[in-house]
Amino acid sequence: MRRYFLFFTLFFISFSAQAAPFAKLHQADFANGARLIVEEDHSAPVAIVQIWLKIGGRDEVPGKTGLAHVFEHMMFKGSKHLAAGEFSHRIAAMGGNDNAFTSHDYTAYFEIIPAAKVDEVLAMEAERFANLSLRKNDFAKEIRVIQEERRMRTDDDPNSRMFEELSSVALRLHPYREPVIGWMQDLKKLKIDDVRAFYKAHYIPGNVTVVVVGDVDFADVKKTVARTFGKLKKRVVTARFNPVEPEPIGPKRMQAMLPAQLPMLAVTMPVPVWHPGKNDTQAAALAVATEILAGGRAAVLNREIVDRQRKAFATAAGYDPFSMGIDLWYAYGMLGPKQTTAGFENALWATIEHLRDNGPKVAQLASAKRRMIADEVFAQDSLYMRAKQIGMMESVGIGADKRDAWLAAIRKVSAKDVQKVLARWITRQRATTGILQPETHS
Repeated sequence: MRRYFLFFTLFFISFSAQAAPFAKLHQADFANGARLIVEEDHSAPVAIVQIWLKIGGRDEVPGKTGLAHVFEHMMFKGSKHLAAGEFSHRIAAMGGNDNAFTSHDYTAYFEIIPAAKVDEVLAMEAERFANLSLRKNDFAKEIRVIQEERRMRTDDDPNSRMFEELSSVALRLHPYREPVIGWMQDLKKLKIDDVRAFYKAHYIPGNVTVVVVGDVDFADVKKTVARTFGKLKKRVVTARFNPVEPEPIGPKRMQAMLPAQLPMLAVTMPVPVWHPGKNDTQAAALAVATEILAGGRAAVLNREIVDRQRKAFATAAGYDPFSMGIDLWYAYGMLGPKQTTAGFENALWATIEHLRDNGPKVAQLASAKRRMIADEVFAQDSLYMRAKQIGMMESVGIGADKRDAWLAAIRKVSAKDVQKVLARWITRQRATTGILQPETHS
């Protein structure tokens, strides 16, 4: 029985590596610049609505960081025809749930609801998008909540503070050097007029992508969006700030002395993201290399540095090919009482350079690619993840219709491709190294 299960699993993954797992997308563009993308799935009477905005931390100006995230809070504080809190109360009454998130590249609002309620939810989303109240008293309360959120998630968390500092040291020009939640000194100075100006400049139809996945009919949803978001006044969309980050001219180091329990060491460096048709092999090879190094319990970093050498009690690495312009590739190790940052750092680079010089073994490479493709296949079981992938790829300029192309690029990655990207991009000379050192008190 177990042998049969294993055979079925391997067959499924092998089949998935050849067959595209993605359903057909239906798209419509409206005269005011708003876009609609629908993926029909009639397997259950549910749907997810996501409103994506090409607005994030990168669209803020110095001294006013955190504004994009402020709208996560203010969008729930009422509009012309919705009282404060009414939006979420009505979603809950439908048996659904709602939330929002902000990144450097985008802001998104979403609702998981019965499919029969999609029209009502789209009307409410368009209402609060167009007619947000932005009352001074509401802002005064919410900015205090956001300041406390920053204290809890960053200021009082040594690891988060170290990574925030590392990003600001690693990048000279790119807006990814600023925290999405904002610097505390900026949050304390923001005024309601700043919020209103940001809303007027960025919450416009040309920045909107409406994504609906679930038990819906595209033609019906298109009509609903046409009379909601499609009716909003067209406004000029300004070009987004997307500078070219200068190439690092040498390694950099920083040390954070914070009230941590244990030390940590992290390295980071700017690397290219995916531009379909231009750098498919390079971006896919970076993703595969990262998966070989840190994808799962049996990954190279964990097996070599944690299990065999005992130079850290946990390791990780990460790369996001689906962002704008660049990504900050990273790797880090969490160290125990008898483990040293120098020992981990040497082991980290020796492991990366061994992979660079010798390349991955045939089984290693095949396993990494199989896991990555299987993850994409299994993610299709979630309406939320399907909608999120569509909205994210559309918002950063890749295009939601390129999902199959990404899997095709992954399949084609060779061992030599992995070696090439490690030699070009993941090097000591390009790295910014951050050390979190626990404070000592005499």
